[in-house]
Amino acid sequence: MIRTFLYTISVSLALLSAFSLQAQVKPASPAGDTIRLTKPAQDSTLRRQATPPRKQDSIAARKQARPTPPVTRLPDSVYYVPGGLRVGVDISRFALLYFQPYRTDVTFQADARINKKLYGAIEMGYNRTSHSDTSYTYKGNGMYATIGVDYDFLKKRDKDEKNMVFAGIRYGFARNSYEVPNYRIISDYWGSDITGSYPKTSMTAHWIELCMGIRVEALKNFFLGWGIREKIMLSSSADDAFPPIVIPGFGSGNKRSQFDMTYTVSYYFPLYKLKVSESREPRKKKD
Repeated sequence: MIRTFLYTISVSLALLSAFSLQAQVKPASPAGDTIRLTKPAQDSTLRRQATPPRKQDSIAARKQARPTPPVTRLPDSVYYVPGGLRVGVDISRFALLYFQPYRTDVTFQADARINKKLYGAIEMGYNRTSHSDTSYTYKGNGMYATIGVDYDFLKKRDKDEKNMVFAGIRYGFARNSYEVPNYRIISDYWGSDITGSYPKTSMTAHWIELCMGIRVEALKNFFLGWGIREKIMLSSSADDAFPPIVIPGFGSGNKRSQFDMTYTVSYYFPLYKLKVSESREPRKKKD
């Protein structure tokens, strides 16, 4: 009987172990069921790459990818222009004898090319003034000089062209001496008759000139030119009570500014050549 009891317990334990193992195993899906697969999430980066680019973006990308062409600097253009000394006389001074017969003026002008557009200019002259009437007698003479620069505004078609359209500035200096050998003052009201003289006096003057004009080659190396000037007095040592009638190179002795015109005939001496170097604009190479 004890043996039968032990045998029963052993069978019961074996059955319990079998059920326990069966409960731990996951039951397999039936053969007829459809297996549902979950679609793996795609990377957002891959999705953006797969999206076709827009037209504007592709153009910008090509521009960025295209290499920038190098800028090539062209060599400077070097050539030579004629340089020399132009010497002339102002013939308008002789015309003054018709309007002011008491004065005689002689004026020489010269200019020399410094570079492509700039010219150095100088002028020298002489004045003699002689006047006599029933009231007084006046004598005066002196010399003057001006020095300055002219800038040529003319765009030349030929590098050998020497015509000019210019504007410039000058500094002028004059030294003059004058006297009144005798004068006579008659007053009918007072019934007086006064005579006398004013001794010889020397004076100096300084002024500036603003000028503009043209010079044209009428014949080979022969030039005609005219110009206008505004002269502004800087200082004068003349006595205000008795100024000179004429300041050489300036004009009236009792004015602080003077307008003047000139007309010159000159000859050009080709003495040298000037080297001109002009830089060219950089340009990009074509693809």
